[in-house]
Amino acid sequence: EVQCHTPVAASRTKASPADAPVAEAAVPDAPPLWQEPWRCRWPAIAPFSLMLIVLSAALVFQEAVVRRPAFYRRFRFAYLMVTLGWLGWWAGGHLSVVNVLTFVHSLMTGFQWDFFLLDPVIFILWGYVAAALLFLGRGVYCGWLCPFGALQELISEGARLFRLPQVVVPFTLHERLWPIKYVAFLGLFAVSLGSTRLAFVGAEIEPFKTVMSMTFVREWPFVAYALALLLAGLFVERFFCRYVCPL
Repeated sequence: EVQCHTPVAASRTKASPADAPVAEAAVPDAPPLWQEPWRCRWPAIAPFSLMLIVLSAALVFQEAVVRRPAFYRRFRFAYLMVTLGWLGWWAGGHLSVVNVLTFVHSLMTGFQWDFFLLDPVIFILWGYVAAALLFLGRGVYCGWLCPFGALQELISEGARLFRLPQVVVPFTLHERLWPIKYVAFLGLFAVSLGSTRLAFVGAEIEPFKTVMSMTFVREWPFVAYALALLLAGLFVERFFCRYVCPL
């Protein structure tokens, strides 16, 4: 990743004590901290913006897109590959329940935009998802922009390609399993009110850090847990999304 250095910071470092009054008078106020990451990460910001424009166009003209099943399948496969490989593993653009807890606590303790602007890809992604929620629901993120969701769907497609048996969860069992993710979120939120550190530990229920941020280079219990979820996804499509994901 590009490392940027500002001449303002350098001039402050090199100034001697005798020159301090002159330096303070000559050096303008430092720009906000968030401006530097946005300048440094333009190689990620530009293609990500294009990626969102393409998705927006597909959603606006979705009726025309789905009337062409072959094109739609190829488009969706290609988009999920980009979401997984580029957005998830290269750009680090995956959301987490930790982001939600941090946002809620910031509203309770004194909200500051500067903190959230420090990661431009995550900020743009959150903004897009928030706008999409108002008009199209959570399916835009879960179905198109979640790297772990993309990985699960691609694995599921591979399982069907190799004719692995697909399990249809009985409705009686399904309606007992799907509340787990909501209970998990409420539990994490309740814990965060007392200790954000413990809440972040509990957020390991999401395998995103293990799979996306650390690419499975981690202690074996975390890797085993992530692999178990992916293994379940071979037989039950998007098992983690359906029953476990607190986000």
